[in-house]
Amino acid sequence: MGSKELSDSELNEYIIAKRRYFHENPELSFQETKTLKFLKEELESMGLDVIEVPRGGLYADIKGRLYGSNVAVRADIDGLPVTEETGLDFASKNRGIMHACGHDAHMSMLLGLAKLEAGRSEHLHGNLRLIFQQAEERPPGGAQGLIAAGALKDIDFIIGQHVMSTIPSGKVALFPREAMANADEFTVRIHGKGGHGSAPHETVDALMISALYMTEAQTVVSRLVDPQEPAVLTFGTMNSGYRYNIIAAHSEMTGTVRTFSENTRKIIMESMEKLLSKLCEAYGAKYEFQYEEGYPAVINTPQVTEIIEETAVEFLGKSGILYPKPSMGGEDFAYYLQRVPGAFYFLGVGNENKGIVSPQHSPTYNVDEAALLNGTKILWAAAKKLAAKKKQ
Repeated sequence: MGSKELSDSELNEYIIAKRRYFHENPELSFQETKTLKFLKEELESMGLDVIEVPRGGLYADIKGRLYGSNVAVRADIDGLPVTEETGLDFASKNRGIMHACGHDAHMSMLLGLAKLEAGRSEHLHGNLRLIFQQAEERPPGGAQGLIAAGALKDIDFIIGQHVMSTIPSGKVALFPREAMANADEFTVRIHGKGGHGSAPHETVDALMISALYMTEAQTVVSRLVDPQEPAVLTFGTMNSGYRYNIIAAHSEMTGTVRTFSENTRKIIMESMEKLLSKLCEAYGAKYEFQYEEGYPAVINTPQVTEIIEETAVEFLGKSGILYPKPSMGGEDFAYYLQRVPGAFYFLGVGNENKGIVSPQHSPTYNVDEAALLNGTKILWAAAKKLAAKKKQ
């Protein structure tokens, strides 16, 4: 039942073994069948009842015997469509799929938390809910499915931890409020009139209009958004044309917009279409503009961040705490925070001396496994402190 007290070395061995299993066996978003089966069996072996949620994931409760709050702890479980190039002995066995964002570490640390606490409920205030979520990497993600199925029912607080290779091992990065941005996606299609490259006056050049639009759209942020408001507008793809001497009739561009405030998000969205409309009108083209609001901004509860900070200092010392600017990346952990108080923070897993320097989503991405023991214990201890708080 997991009641035996674990030594640090035993816990560390367990966490690393599970991390390497997950790393060898990654699965894409909403395809994590074997991963979920493994997690279910592991949790049940600790005496926990598991609730499965289609297109969401699974969760299990560790029920305390003392009065307190109910705290959820979330780990995401999906890999990425990346071909691994690390050369590790436990590299991905599934070609074209890799845990290139550290979700293998997230799962192993949450299992480590379960291993520490399951079977010792006589010392636990409230309840701990362990959430293993599908498809963080693929909007709309698995968070909303879990929420709809009741994964946050009766939950008073929620915390989440994300490994980050740009932060040194032995450090954590905390965010009192804004942690990660709104992550939106857009598609722009321009329809002109094709023709021979020697007679541009007989055509409507979709490629040329696209080039102008890509350049002019950058002024939306630089001239229409408050310079003290973080905002990013990025074009990721542009496809147009058929041959060197044919003027393109059509063009398609895709990209992303990252913001924190709803007002800034609205300004950018409306201004992008207004600019596109005017350019196409000037040159006689037609257009399609699709703007999809993705994951909302991750906004922490300051009081919960304070508990995590207090806990992290106990394990890492004050020098182990960093306070960076918010990330412009996106995360569907935001949906949980829209419903219950909580916080999301980063655990450093970079290590230059070990050559662990590649960024998230890179084919050479890796984590310093030496950071995972403290990562597990910080997560565990912070969750227990929150569970010991009286219900509001």
